[in-house]
Amino acid sequence: LNVAAIVALDLPLRRQTLAREEGLYALQGELRGLRHASGRAEAAGGLEREISRLRGTFPPRREVVALVRDLSARAASARLKVGGIDYKPADVPEEGLLRLGIAMGVEGSYTDLRRFLADLEGMRGRLAITHLAATGRPGEGHVSARLTLTAYFQAGEPRLKSSPAAAAEEAS
Repeated sequence: LNVAAIVALDLPLRRQTLAREEGLYALQGELRGLRHASGRAEAAGGLEREISRLRGTFPPRREVVALVRDLSARAASARLKVGGIDYKPADVPEEGLLRLGIAMGVEGSYTDLRRFLADLEGMRGRLAITHLAATGRPGEGHVSARLTLTAYFQAGEPRLKSSPAAAAEEAS
């Protein structure tokens, strides 16, 4: 189940990476064409800067997968069922950061959800809970929740401190 979830979660990230790679290759081809055709240094320099900027906007796949594994493991240890996890990277150029929005569905008991949220609060240095919507029937104790989380990475040098469990999984 975890392998299937990770494979399913990695697919949107691969598509975004491929789209960005295609843009990068197009710009590199344009740069070669400018160098050969006109030799204008300032136009080529502008494209080189754009290529460097685009390289910095690539989602840090390894760190994202480690974070998603960590979130899934924390939810499982809180006895919650994880639904779909979606993510959307965005760059924050003025800060030199990449922002990753994560939407995550979970189901379980109210007590288990509270335990999971308390565990997420312990990840404050690398993750923020930006939205939480929970539904359930009074007296049942079972809830479905949709969380929106935000993680930030350094542009160009993404480094995410992983938990011991995530580090062990990443090493395997």
